[in-house]
Amino acid sequence: MDDIIHNEAREECLHRCGLKSTRTRKLVLDALYRHGGVLTAEDIYQELIGQGQGINFSTVYRILEMFTAKELTEKHYLPDSRKYGFSLRAMGHRHRLICLKCRRIVEIDHCPLAGFEAELAEKTQFDIVGHNLEWYGYCPECRGLAPCGEDKTIKTVKEE
Repeated sequence: MDDIIHNEAREECLHRCGLKSTRTRKLVLDALYRHGGVLTAEDIYQELIGQGQGINFSTVYRILEMFTAKELTEKHYLPDSRKYGFSLRAMGHRHRLICLKCRRIVEIDHCPLAGFEAELAEKTQFDIVGHNLEWYGYCPECRGLAPCGEDKTIKTVKEE
């Protein structure tokens, strides 16, 4: 992932979601792209204040909620902190592991619920159109089993 996405790409991304391109929206979007994992509104606010940006916490939170409503981001409950975090929305349906400490996202590239979903649809007569599945825990680096890095990029676990 680029450290900062190009101005044109940010604007295109916002316009594609039906949003006006403003300086603060682009700043929040940049923070999400840079980190690639899950960030709370507080994380983004602190980063932007650290960069000398004059922005209010409430503005950051409203932007993140707006991004989520427009399906640009996904909202995740972080049970360790009892806060919500946000990540860029992945296309398609996803299953993922989220580290509660560094907030790294590990994508699972297969659906462990495919058979269960079909059985559930048949049993309930629901026309199921999708689902989300997230597991929370601690990655090997945060558990002290491997050298800790700052890499919060999205990784993928392949089915063996």
